[in-house]
Amino acid sequence: MKILVLIASIALLAPIAASADEAAVPGHFVLARASEDALVLFDASPEVAAIVSNKTPDADANDALERDALKVLALMLPKLEKSTKSVTVRLTYNKSGAVSPVYGAPTFAGVERYALLEVTYKDAAVDRDKWKELDPKHAVPPWISFKVIGQLPPR
Repeated sequence: MKILVLIASIALLAPIAASADEAAVPGHFVLARASEDALVLFDASPEVAAIVSNKTPDADANDALERDALKVLALMLPKLEKSTKSVTVRLTYNKSGAVSPVYGAPTFAGVERYALLEVTYKDAAVDRDKWKELDPKHAVPPWISFKVIGQLPPR
């Protein structure tokens, strides 16, 4: 009986542990394509809002967003198929428009495709250069491609 209670407790707590890891990354992400050229969609709107409110310089903002995209990649790797060749994390954020006179809140002005983080599945899966353990003091390995294709909001 005690063993059944222990197994049931572990089964119930496992999703909570997984969501705690996901909560460490500001924003939402979803696996859009799991095979061949995998695609992860990462909505970094909360982080971009913090960047704007803190008036973070572009270089620091890009570094923070790149590291968040790497955390997302690390969380999504186990969900990818073994036949995957490359992985792309598409980083987006919601743009806001003018304040609505009716609701007194900013309006939705579309989605900005801000950046692409690209890596081969093989390099990511074997944790080449221990990229999953990078801290802000160390540079991101050069084989990880982070291309800015959009713009951050004005600060």
